[in-house]
Amino acid sequence: MKKILFLLLLLFTFSNLSGQSKAIMVNPLGLFWGVMNVQYEFRYDSDNSIALRANFVGYDIGTFSNSAFGFGGSYRWYHSTKPVVGLWYGPSADLLFWTAREKNRFAPSTYRSSFLGLGGDVGYKWNFNQFGVEVYGGLRYYLGEIAGLSFGGASLIAGINLGYIW
Repeated sequence: MKKILFLLLLLFTFSNLSGQSKAIMVNPLGLFWGVMNVQYEFRYDSDNSIALRANFVGYDIGTFSNSAFGFGGSYRWYHSTKPVVGLWYGPSADLLFWTAREKNRFAPSTYRSSFLGLGGDVGYKWNFNQFGVEVYGGLRYYLGEIAGLSFGGASLIAGINLGYIW
């Protein structure tokens, strides 16, 4: 609960410091893979914006039930348009707090770890009378270890965000 309150306070603070252009969006396609992202973006200056996001993960792999909560952000440059609509690109980072629970009913084990993802994204956002549609893709390199095993590496990301622009 404290993490959610901190995130809301952070979003409120940044929304009061920014200009007029803001967007709040979600990626509904991620639900098919057990991933949910909520993103708040605000205009930083005449050519740039900052996007802050909360990430939620929940899926099973083999004998493990995985769940994660995290946050991330990106700094975006807009190409020939004002933020927060049009072609954008920029660096991105995410931090995930991961839990893997073994589904062995006799002696289940739980493993916890943190993962850092660094990379870059590119995308395009349209504004249809304050309804936003954003298509994006990118590359992340995740660093982390869980249960004594190195875990991570390069990963392609892609999505379609839907939301409100004001």
